[in-house]
Amino acid sequence: MKMNVFFGFLFVVFAVVGCKAGTNNEERTGQAGSIEKDRTELVADSAVSVEQALSVDLNDIIKKKKYTKEITDTLIGGVKFKRYYFNIRTKDLADETLLILPASENSLANKKIIKRLIDDYSIDADSVQDQLEGRFNAYADGNYAEEGDEYHESELSVYPLNVTGGKYVAYMLHSSLFWPSEQNHPQWADVYYMFDLNTGEIITIDDIYAASQEIRQTVGVKIHEELVKLAGNEEDIFAEAGPELLNASFVFDDKGMTFFYQPYEVGPYMLGEPEVFLSKEWLEPYLKKDGVLYEYWFNKR
Repeated sequence: MKMNVFFGFLFVVFAVVGCKAGTNNEERTGQAGSIEKDRTELVADSAVSVEQALSVDLNDIIKKKKYTKEITDTLIGGVKFKRYYFNIRTKDLADETLLILPASENSLANKKIIKRLIDDYSIDADSVQDQLEGRFNAYADGNYAEEGDEYHESELSVYPLNVTGGKYVAYMLHSSLFWPSEQNHPQWADVYYMFDLNTGEIITIDDIYAASQEIRQTVGVKIHEELVKLAGNEEDIFAEAGPELLNASFVFDDKGMTFFYQPYEVGPYMLGEPEVFLSKEWLEPYLKKDGVLYEYWFNKR
């Protein structure tokens, strides 16, 4: 089980973005009252946490309800989603999975989005529920471990941060894997996506910003300034001020656009996962005039 296909993508991502010990308690520059609020409200009833198995009595875990399954329809920003929540805890493993996936009448767009979000976890976009139920039912029946497997914990949490104008959806994908006998803390990764709900296509930087290197340099310098404010000094930001700071990890809403960075990506670990918010008013001169954001924010098409 330790080499289960389900975890394969996790190790690839960890090699790129690194590892995190516990929860960062440093402040992160974010979009006040918008993204963080949406995220809290959407997952407050199913927040995912990793327990340090070495510091708890495993018998206490076993005594809890070992298998939870919740499958419901939900509306977010007027758009229909299907919520899948599965959780199991035994003496051998703890596995928690939360998926909130689009379920509107546009099945083709839904499928494209779902495939992009979960394909790397070997979950087929056409049979999400059957596959999850099959795996967790096997866990509940005890048919999951090979002889010699050690206690381990895993999490997969995929959910929308917000729906903007009924047209666009911002997603966060969090994945974590923990082998207490081998690690001091979980390996984890957070990835952000922005999708067009009508087409199912992912939105890229090129869909938003003018191609001019000068324009992107200006935006990159602004992001760098915000990172310096976050760190409190310029010496702690080792990323250069430039177009490279316009990365692929971003979301937007009616107020502006937020870029996300992994630990060590732009500065030392003490910065945690920095977030930089740029308002739509500041961004207006630098946007592609026929691009997604200019059209939505200023032409309202």
